[in-house]
This record gives sequence, structure tokens and C-alpha cells, in this order.
Amino acid sequence: METAGGAVVSTSPFVVVSLGVYRAELRQVVHAMKFRNRRWIATAFGRRIAVVVGRHFVGWTPDIVTWAPTTARRIRLRGHDQSALIAAASARSLRVRYVRALRRTDDRTQTGSPRIVRERGPSYVVRGGAVRRKRVLLIDDVMTTGTTLTKACDALRAAGAREVRCAVVAHVKAPGRPRVG
Repeated sequence: METAGGAVVSTSPFVVVSLGVYRAELRQVVHAMKFRNRRWIATAFGRRIAVVVGRHFVGWTPDIVTWAPTTARRIRLRGHDQSALIAAASARSLRVRYVRALRRTDDRTQTGSPRIVRERGPSYVVRGGAVRRKRVLLIDDVMTTGTTLTKACDALRAAGAREVRCAVVAHVKAPGRPRVG
């Protein structure tokens, strides 16, 4: 797995840290977490994300940690939202508040959808004043096109977040996507 040092993947309009490229062993472990109910893997990923965030966002500490929620249908099927579990573990490791700031307003899944559908992305609203004037660390499991994080960041900023930075377990290495770090 490529999770030792992490990577910073630059995707406009945000910067995201990633534990590694979504392939080989890392892909298998992510699948075990998501589809075989291996929740302990989410806790391990959350701890690693906290380390990588500290390493790449030197001098920056979030006020809260939140996540990009999956669909209600996926939660019912799997029995959990893996990104929520990862975010909770990251927040504990960083010793900051874990907040359910985003609510997904649609039930369309991104997994297996054509790129054109993925690029429309999910819709989010922010719950109450949870992020107003806060530095937010936004967590997701896998970044494919970056649309989910973009939509979630847009919602957080529109609700008054002072700053949003992102972290994912894995990212799909897309041709032409700049990479820093």
C-alpha cells in the first residue's frame, strides 16, 4: 500500500491529501472496509489521515472534522457510512470535534456511474451553523473526479466555513491531474 507518507493531490478549487493511489492493495483494503463490513479498517485509515494531515498541512489545525456523506441507500445496504467512520477516527487522533455538518440531498450513487454523471456530483446542504467561521477538515474515502469534494466544499463555504481542506484514503490517478508533494 502507498500510505506511508501520503501525497498532496492538487485539484482546483481545493487541495486534498491522500494516503495513496486507488489501486492494488490499497484498493482491496478500501473494498474490504466498504463492502465486507471491516469497520476497523476505517479507524486505521482515520488515524493515518490524521498523521498525513499533520505532515502536509504544517501549522494548520482544523476546528472540526466532517465528511462527505454517502447515500442513505448505501448506508442501509452496508450498515455504515465508511467516510463517517474515517472522519470520527481522524477527529479523535487530531483531538478536535467530529461534526455531522453535511446532509446529502439526493440518493444517486457515484459508484459505477459514467463520468458525465459523476461530474454532476451529489448535492449537499449544511446542517445549521455548524461550520460558520470554522476551519474544516473534510474527509472522503475515494476521490475519483473530485466532484464530490468540490460540491461538499462549495456547500461548506457557502455556509460560512472560514477554510476547508480535504483528505481522502485514496485517489484515482487521472491523466493531466497535477500532483504536488
